[in-house]
Amino acid sequence: MIKKILLSVVLLSVVLLFTGCWNSAPYVKPQIAAEHHGDRQFISGTQKDTPLWSYMQMRFREGGINTPAAEELKAIQKPADLDLINSFADKPRVTWLGHASTLVQYQGINFLTDPHLSEYASPVPFMGPKRLIAPALSFAELPKIDFIVISHNHYDHLDINTVKKIGDEAMWLVPLGLKQWMTDNGIGASRVVELDWWQKWQFKTGIEVVATPSQHWSKRTPFDTNHTLWASWHVNISGFKTWFAGDTGYSVEKFIEIGKRLGPHNLSLIPIGAYGPRYFMLPQHVDPEQAIKIHEDVNSEFSVGIHWGTFALTHEPFLEPANLLVELLEKKPVVYPFVTLKIGETHVIDFD
Repeated sequence: MIKKILLSVVLLSVVLLFTGCWNSAPYVKPQIAAEHHGDRQFISGTQKDTPLWSYMQMRFREGGINTPAAEELKAIQKPADLDLINSFADKPRVTWLGHASTLVQYQGINFLTDPHLSEYASPVPFMGPKRLIAPALSFAELPKIDFIVISHNHYDHLDINTVKKIGDEAMWLVPLGLKQWMTDNGIGASRVVELDWWQKWQFKTGIEVVATPSQHWSKRTPFDTNHTLWASWHVNISGFKTWFAGDTGYSVEKFIEIGKRLGPHNLSLIPIGAYGPRYFMLPQHVDPEQAIKIHEDVNSEFSVGIHWGTFALTHEPFLEPANLLVELLEKKPVVYPFVTLKIGETHVIDFD
């Protein structure tokens, strides 16, 4: 197993070097200092570098990642309601496109979270983690998108093909340091808004976006660990507040602060998968139990579990995140609901 993993890494490195697929970002220390600004990189509570050897040891210890059965894949899919998606959203609604990609719509505004509509979550378009389920919407089926929030630069959250396909048709909101990468890949500088934690951007009157903290890290090449920031996002559309967690480990201080400063949130999009094994994934990915804590910390009135059921990235059973979430909520009732959707399913939210 170790030999296979090492060989795969070497082959991928050769391919990347010769195809120019790597696009490393330089770290530029912000002029206004904050605790998460380091001298050489942003300061992460999870990773300062990428320990390849410990990753290989984990893979050797855990064995291969199981492929889900066809009936398991079928159980979490639903054809998208294109008529609904293309109608005016007088009530807020959210559609799960798969993984961390969602479409949120309200009062004529459409925004996406971490859109990934490609077959692979990889630096090359023909190898690496492959989608188990196709995106709920194709590029052609997307409604007009007003803006997009990006949580960080890992390949399962920032997909170059999706970025180039959507291009300048939408505004892109990215964490500090990622604007240069976006413009290097063809997005006009005026179409990219780069924010540090707690900085705000106004799309138009009554519509405000805030970059909020998360506990994660960034890396896109062997040479740019934590050169760009990671973030969660708060979006307020005429009083309807959405919070997108992105990708994160658990940090009670960060999430309680978000809840106090910006909550209550009418809709929260919280990861529940890619957590196994816990001894390896604990600092960077929450499990369903921690996701419920986040749901409570950020003062969420309705939450949807994301970041599962799309790519086989980690070692927990395929349907475990959703099933475990239900089991935990039955044992510990919470004031407000926390659900999962099928890929392609749209949920309309009662909001007055």
